[in-house]
Amino acid sequence: MQKVLSNLISNKSLAIFTALLFFFNFLSKLLKEIFSVRISLYPSTVLKLSAVGLLFIYFIMYLRNKKFARYIYAIIIIFGIDLLIKIVQEVPSHVLFNRSYFFFKGIFFFLLIVGLRDFEKKDLEKPINVLFFIGKLNLALILVGALFDINLFKSYPHTDRFGFNGIMAEPGISTYFYMLLAILSYLRYRYLDYSYWTTIFMLVAIVFLGTKSGYLFIGILVLIQILYLLKKRAYQISFIAVILISGFVLKDKLIQLAINSFNFGTYLYEKHGLLTFITSKRDLLLQDTIAYINENWSAVQYITGGMDFRIHRVEFEFIDIFLFFGIIGVCLYLLLLKKTFLANKPKALYVILFLVFLFVCSLGGNLFFSTTNSFCFVVVFLYASKSLSTANKL
Repeated sequence: MQKVLSNLISNKSLAIFTALLFFFNFLSKLLKEIFSVRISLYPSTVLKLSAVGLLFIYFIMYLRNKKFARYIYAIIIIFGIDLLIKIVQEVPSHVLFNRSYFFFKGIFFFLLIVGLRDFEKKDLEKPINVLFFIGKLNLALILVGALFDINLFKSYPHTDRFGFNGIMAEPGISTYFYMLLAILSYLRYRYLDYSYWTTIFMLVAIVFLGTKSGYLFIGILVLIQILYLLKKRAYQISFIAVILISGFVLKDKLIQLAINSFNFGTYLYEKHGLLTFITSKRDLLLQDTIAYINENWSAVQYITGGMDFRIHRVEFEFIDIFLFFGIIGVCLYLLLLKKTFLANKPKALYVILFLVFLFVCSLGGNLFFSTTNSFCFVVVFLYASKSLSTANKL
């Protein structure tokens, strides 16, 4: 057992886990969408919970004295305080179970960072190569799915909404996955003399996913590239001014174009307004959640959180962190992100794309409470950071 645990965090084991993660996600999707199997624990859930358990054991045995281990202790204490309060208040057992389930999903992000942050660039090569292989293979399946209208490969199966995500389990997973690969391939193109074609392939995949967050990301990345090509500050400012003025003048037509691009757009816009269309009803969830908090939360819960995600979850990422871990939790996440991914004076473009990704995720949710999303996020940005740092030394 000790030998198995000692080899748990290695480039080979990470590559194997990467492949298994997406394979089990697809297997679970197959069971749900094709065979209509409804069970409590799908294969992907078993794999992810096992990964969290093994990482936690590995942390206790080998990493408990690491500098960044204090973040894990802090998040455990916050959750423990809330759990004790709920036990004293005799909260129903299913609420405790739901809280514990999402806590294990949330702590995976912390455990993974503590386990991987000291890795060198070469140690992350294998999982990165696996991610790109899956991305390209899945792009082919997306195009096949779009060509033959295969329900299994749809982003939104059994609906008329446009979108194809291949073997990916959910639209959110596929969107974040291809955004991350697009960011990494774009950074490689800009700084490491890689071909721009990989970036284009990843953006093509995002187009076919059919998600608003994906389209927002494409727009921002295209804007960044245009500003890069213009080079001179005067040209860049003029271009931005033209975009802003054109957007203001044509705002009604642009809004109508966006609404008509989605088959649910007109209904949401006419019934709830533009904000509800843009946020896919998340603003309504936020209103309900605020009402629930005002009625049921005490001062302590604002500090430590305590929301049952089975009842209220907004899917604005940092709001969800606040709901689950409170103000202290939000501060812990922000500090961990800064000290892990923005240390050592990274390149400006890397910082911009990192913040763009967090911005898009803050509107879409399910980044840090998704094992798949948080795994890809940590691996890709750690690799990108170390790659650019290595390039600076050459």
